[in-house]
Amino acid sequence: MEKKQSVGVVIIGRNEGERLKKCLSSILEKNIPLIYVDSDSKDDSSEYAKSLNINVVELSVNSPINAAIARNAGFKRLLELYNQIDIVHFIDADCELDFNWLDHALSCLDKNQDVAAVCGRLREKNINISVFTKLCDMSWYIEPGEISSCGGIATVRASVFSELDGFNEGLIAGEEAEFYCRVRNLDYRIICLAENMGTHDSAMTTFKQWWVRTIRTGFVYANEASVNKKNQSSVIFWGAILPLTIVILSLFEPIMFFSFIIYLIQIVRVTKNLKIPYVLSDKFLEASFCMIAKLPQFIGVVKYYYNRMRKQDVKIIEYKSQ
Repeated sequence: MEKKQSVGVVIIGRNEGERLKKCLSSILEKNIPLIYVDSDSKDDSSEYAKSLNINVVELSVNSPINAAIARNAGFKRLLELYNQIDIVHFIDADCELDFNWLDHALSCLDKNQDVAAVCGRLREKNINISVFTKLCDMSWYIEPGEISSCGGIATVRASVFSELDGFNEGLIAGEEAEFYCRVRNLDYRIICLAENMGTHDSAMTTFKQWWVRTIRTGFVYANEASVNKKNQSSVIFWGAILPLTIVILSLFEPIMFFSFIIYLIQIVRVTKNLKIPYVLSDKFLEASFCMIAKLPQFIGVVKYYYNRMRKQDVKIIEYKSQ
């Protein structure tokens, strides 16, 4: 008889308040080992988790703080307390776990020993409160099947995570892509299932929040360029080279100003090629913001290389109002 795999959960959070409470509630009903890692919250997140007899790891602002450090710390504590853990599910405190997800994930991992990590359909919880939450919902979609990388919310074999020493703690963003690149280098596969994994609450209702979040995305693209240069190259071309070229040429040939129609053509092209289960108007919205995003993403790329050149420590880029 095969041994039933033991699963534990690591939650990371910072100032998530009510969102953390809902996250904890969605996991506690599963009655499985759980660790909460708090990244120097100023609200009562740690105290609330402790009141539920949850083991809490508290990271201090006096030391570097990022998602990689938090997840690694949670994983380490989980194995210290529950050394029989075979599978770990990582989740952020602004998410809620689907009740059936772990059953789906464990079934996939049981049947496929060459699969190291599994993710599923993550939905934005309040999809219709703003255009930005709808954009978030579309951005979470991953076509089911074998993929190159999961996001931060995923179910991972503990043995593989240990073998690779977890996430790279020197990366403040983009640590997932770098980790899963190493996973693939060990000849393991990564799978996205069609089943619901849970919900995410971005609480993103303003353009400013979207702008800051998109700058962070650009930072991520630069951060992960060593394993995937495609995204960074696209940002540099559409967010800097092409608009600068158009502006310069327009000084000498005014008609060149109308070259901005290139962006409209690209929006239509992206809309047509999007493989997401949404109506045409939503696809056009996603494609339009995809192009608008090139500028703040380019700012994020510049920010990454500027800090790297200055050898400065970079703090996490937060967009969410507390």
